[in-house]
Amino acid sequence: MKGSWWKWLVADHGARYTARLVALIIWQLVGTAFERIPTPTATIGFLVDEARRGELVPNLLVSLRRTGIALSIVLVLGILIGFAMGRWWRVRFLLSDLVLVGIALPAFIWALLGVMWWGFSNVAPIVVCIFSATPMLIVNTHEGARATPSALRAMSDSYRVPVRRQFRWLVLPSMMEYIVAGFRFAVLSGWGAVLLVEWFGNDQGAGYRAHYYYDSGNFNALLGWGLVMMIVIMIFDRAVMERILRRYRRWRVGSEVWSGQ
Repeated sequence: MKGSWWKWLVADHGARYTARLVALIIWQLVGTAFERIPTPTATIGFLVDEARRGELVPNLLVSLRRTGIALSIVLVLGILIGFAMGRWWRVRFLLSDLVLVGIALPAFIWALLGVMWWGFSNVAPIVVCIFSATPMLIVNTHEGARATPSALRAMSDSYRVPVRRQFRWLVLPSMMEYIVAGFRFAVLSGWGAVLLVEWFGNDQGAGYRAHYYYDSGNFNALLGWGLVMMIVIMIFDRAVMERILRRYRRWRVGSEVWSGQ
């Protein structure tokens, strides 16, 4: 019996819960030992109070709505620009340096610029999210477009298959794994960018609430909102992106091992 429990704890699915339980225990011990570090119970208690005050759900929905709008635009721009860079060398040479600059420039720089340009509005979080998240998706889509079998592309060109049809039936299916992987990183980057803009200059959203409690020195509240931000991105990544990515990896030999099946 003991051996079976141990095997479950160190197995793929069980190890996830084991790691979370260990992290929770360590957090509790550290919070008990150091006065300025909140404990899990104090943090959860704050979140309950924040929900009762009517601040938790509305501000979280504001951030989610901004992120959703921005990432929808990122998905379209990233796929189109990445495909164009992989399909036409002139476009690749024209945009390669700009994409590299977009990846290299930290998100907090975009956040500060966005606040200075657009102030306390919905424009700044959305635009900064687009600037921060699109380059990574472009790079992945570009690699996926170039990974399309050259023989099939040459045959399509020889039979004068329109570019739109090539994209729909040849290029897009072959680079879907690259797109999903790139969009996964874009979601992480975009969510952080929105929160940064709300932190630096906004009057709504999860980032704004975290900054509000930071200024007041409320460590329970600050860590509570940080926990909310982390849980949101983990739920989306595990419930949506991981399943989609697993679907487009089914053709790989041995993919069950990597996907945890």
